[in-house]
Amino acid sequence: MAGFLAAMPAMAAEYTMILAHTLSDTAHPLYKAFEKIEADIEEKSGGRIDVQHQAGGALGGDRELMESLLLGDVQFVPVSTSGAVQFVPEFAVFDIPYVFPSDTTKLRAILNDSDFTGEIEGVLAEKNLKFGGFYNAGFRNLTTSNVAVQSPEDIEQEGLRIRVMENPYHVTIWKSLGGAPTPISFPELYGALQQGVVDGQENPYGHILSQRFYEVQQYLTNTNHILLANVNLINKEWYDSLPGDLQNAIDEVLDEAEAFQWALQDEMTSQQRAQIEEKLKVIDLSEEQLAAFREKTAPVADMVRENIGDDLVDSLMNAVNNQ
Repeated sequence: MAGFLAAMPAMAAEYTMILAHTLSDTAHPLYKAFEKIEADIEEKSGGRIDVQHQAGGALGGDRELMESLLLGDVQFVPVSTSGAVQFVPEFAVFDIPYVFPSDTTKLRAILNDSDFTGEIEGVLAEKNLKFGGFYNAGFRNLTTSNVAVQSPEDIEQEGLRIRVMENPYHVTIWKSLGGAPTPISFPELYGALQQGVVDGQENPYGHILSQRFYEVQQYLTNTNHILLANVNLINKEWYDSLPGDLQNAIDEVLDEAEAFQWALQDEMTSQQRAQIEEKLKVIDLSEEQLAAFREKTAPVADMVRENIGDDLVDSLMNAVNNQ
């Protein structure tokens, strides 16, 4: 009997789910969560869903992946909110500086278990996207090559050229801090730092370590100005086409992967800080020093309100205040 079963061909998958993203660091908590999603969906679906994990930008950058997702050519795209804001303008709420608490229990409740969460889910549904939860990729911090930044004046006096994403809110943030924001694609950033095209960049600890930016930078200032929130987006038309039991399987997997990723990010943050300190001079800002950064960047909130309206911004602020 065992020999007979072994000789039987594997059941062909009924559905294909392409899971595509730009991350290439297999040790990153996000990457590990994506691997878990791949394995668990195939297992819980009994092999009826074939998950094709396309990592490292194999199918394109954020813009190309979002376009493919909206067209239905790709079914699942986990992406940073900042990278998707041109397709989901409402994600601009995540580009308001200094709005999110650092306490991860509060942060997770705001993002994944609040009225704000429900409003985001509704916004995405109108764009034929199913919300699959937010992940925590850490807060963005500034690294520089030759200037130990402790105030906006340090940025302005040196006219520091800071690499930013192609995101108008990030450009405004660094202009307001006196810098010269320079949009450069992420794969080209190391070379730009190495060649002196830009003087600094801003990313969470994990990205700084995985991309070895410490090799071409000297200082890290813990500005913690923007949360790098990663959002799981699924083509809603594809998801709605699945039978109920497979939809339930995906929902269950995403719930479990969310808990897994947040716990792993918490565990690794302190380790990443220690690794950073071995490679860069780390500058922790006092509350008074941070207040100067908050004051300079406060107008970005008005810019967001002007572009997307007050409702979602107010909903986020209420969720933050209720924690």
